[in-house]
Amino acid sequence: GQGRAHAGRGRHVTTWRELLVLPGRGVIIDTPGMRELQLWADEEALGDSFSDINALADNCRFRDCKHQREPGCAVRKAVEEGTLEAARLESYLRQQAELLYLDRRKDQHAKKIEQDKWKAIHKGFKTFNKIDPKRKWEKGP
Repeated sequence: GQGRAHAGRGRHVTTWRELLVLPGRGVIIDTPGMRELQLWADEEALGDSFSDINALADNCRFRDCKHQREPGCAVRKAVEEGTLEAARLESYLRQQAELLYLDRRKDQHAKKIEQDKWKAIHKGFKTFNKIDPKRKWEKGP
């Protein structure tokens, strides 16, 4: 759409949803208001989508091979020999990195929820003590 001069950005003009199939492999989703599309999967789903890379990874020298610079990497060797497309490995590594990022974000969110819960509990104790500061806590049996 026509840009806004003061913001230096264009205006969102999509008014309907559309799925465009690209020649070869892939699709583009044009949806009004969608800013971001994230993976909704885990490491196992990634392994299912990239079973060829997982099969090659079984032959890597190190069990925790990241397929980037480690010596004895069977996946990198397959790329060098031309039996695996470099773009496929790059896609795998990008999706793996995104899953790790989402896991870290999820953990930080869970940590924040736990902190907020305990903060509310302690605040409740302080409020209770302000109501009756001379009250003694009874010991259990």
